[in-house]
Amino acid sequence: MQHHQPERIAEVVNQVRDILTDYYAEPTNRPPIQFHSKADMIAAFDEPIPPAEGIGLTGAIDLVRDKVLPTAVKTWHPLFLNQMFPGASMPSLMGEMLASMMNPTLATWEMSPSGTIIERNVIRWMARLLGLPEGSGGILLPGGSISNLLALTVARNTRLDKDIALKGMAGVSKRGAILCSDASHYSVANSANLLGIGKEQVIKVATNHRNEMLVDDLLVKLDECDTRGLIPFALVATMGITVTGGFDPLDEIAPICRERNIHLHVDAAFGGLMSLSHRGQEIFKGVEYADSAIWDAHKWMQVPLTCTALMVPDPKVLKQVFSSNADYLYHPQMVNTAQTDDLGQYTILCGKRFDSLCLWMLMKAFGENHYRNLVNARMEFMCDLTGLFNDDPDFQLSYEPRSPLACFQFRPPSLEDAPVTYRDNLHRWVRDQSQRNNLAMYNIARLKNEDHFRAVFINPLTTVEDMRNLLEEMRNLAYTYLRENPR
Repeated sequence: MQHHQPERIAEVVNQVRDILTDYYAEPTNRPPIQFHSKADMIAAFDEPIPPAEGIGLTGAIDLVRDKVLPTAVKTWHPLFLNQMFPGASMPSLMGEMLASMMNPTLATWEMSPSGTIIERNVIRWMARLLGLPEGSGGILLPGGSISNLLALTVARNTRLDKDIALKGMAGVSKRGAILCSDASHYSVANSANLLGIGKEQVIKVATNHRNEMLVDDLLVKLDECDTRGLIPFALVATMGITVTGGFDPLDEIAPICRERNIHLHVDAAFGGLMSLSHRGQEIFKGVEYADSAIWDAHKWMQVPLTCTALMVPDPKVLKQVFSSNADYLYHPQMVNTAQTDDLGQYTILCGKRFDSLCLWMLMKAFGENHYRNLVNARMEFMCDLTGLFNDDPDFQLSYEPRSPLACFQFRPPSLEDAPVTYRDNLHRWVRDQSQRNNLAMYNIARLKNEDHFRAVFINPLTTVEDMRNLLEEMRNLAYTYLRENPR
C-alpha cells in the first residue's frame, strides 16, 4: 500500500470526477449498449499473463475511461430495460466509495460501531416499510439468492428438525419439501440443493396467465405432500415475479401456512417497493404473518449491486441458526444490546461489507416520501404505457401489468396463425438487432411456452415518449424480418 500526498489524491479525484461527469451526469450521452462481438472483446481484454510492470494509477484509470467504459452497458440509460436495476443514484455511489475507503467489516461491533447501528436502523426501516410487525429486524446480504438460501435454512432448522445443525440431514428421519410457484426464482431450487432437501422436493404450484400462484393448486400440492410422506416446512410467496412482475396472493397463502405450521417466506426482492404504493396495502396484505422476507435495495432503491435485506419478526432466530463460537472474533461485551450485538453472529458471512451506508445515505438524502413518490410515479407511467399499447396496431401486452415490468409481443393480425417457432424467431431476431444497432437493452422471456419481449421500467428517467420511439424502431425491425423471412 502506498502513502499518497494530498496533492496526489486531489489529482486522482479530479481525474475520476471528469469521468463521472462525462459518463454519469448525462444518462443519454451514450447509447445503452455499444455492441461488440465476442471475438472483439476477447481480443481487447483477454490477458493470460499479468503485467510485469505497472502503468501507475492515473494510467490504470485512463484505461478504464478509454477501454472499459466504451464497452460497458449503461445501466442508467432510460432504454436500459433488461434487468431489475437502473444504475445507482448519486448518494448511494458516494456511500459505496466512502464505505470502501473505510473498509471495515460489519461482522463485529468493535470493527464498526457506527456501521453496526446504521445497519440495524436500515433493516428496521425496510421491515417497517414492508409491513412487518414491530420489532422485526435482520441482516443485509449480498443478493437475493443468498438471502433466500439463509431464509430457507432458518425454515429447515426451525420447522423440519431443530437438531439438524448438529445431526445434519443424515440424522433426520422426516423428508422435507419446499413449496413455491412454477414461476419462482431459480434460487429456491438451488437452495434446496445446498440444504440437502433435493430439487425433487421443491413442489411447484401452478400459476395463472401472469405467473401468480393458484391457491386451488396449492391445496392439491399440499395433499400430494401428505400422500408422499413429505413435510412441507416452507412456502415461498413471490412478490414481484421475475418474468411478469406479478404477485402471489399473499392474503390467501398466509392463513394456509399458519394453519399447517409452514414457514412463510416472502420473496419481495423485486416487488418490495410496491408496499409503498397506493395499492401496496392490498397487494401486501398478509405480509405481517411472514416468518421471513427479503427485499433487494439494489433494484428500485438504486443502491449499487448487491444489497438485500433479509428480515424476520424476531432477529434472535437468525442468531440461533447462524451464530458461531469463533472466540478469536466475537468477544464478550460489557454491555450488549440488540443494536450493538455482533452482526456476524446473524449470518454465515465473516467478512461483511458496509453496504448499509449506501442505503442509509439515500434515505438521509431523499427520505421515505421520495420512494413513495417514485413508486407511484412509476405506476402512473405504467398506466400511460398500457394506453400506448392499447392504441398500437402491432404490439400487445401479454397481461395487465401490476408493477413496472411488462411482457409484450409483436402480434399484428397477419401473425395470428403463424407457428409459434416463427414468432419466437422473430422476437429473438428483433432483440438481437436492437442490441447490434445500439438501440436499447430489453429481454426475452418464455411465458406459457412462447417468447415475449420483457422490459423493466423502474428507471425514473424512462418516459412514455422513450417507449413510443423504441416501439417504432422495433416495428421497423419486425417488418424487416417479415419481408426477409416469408412463411
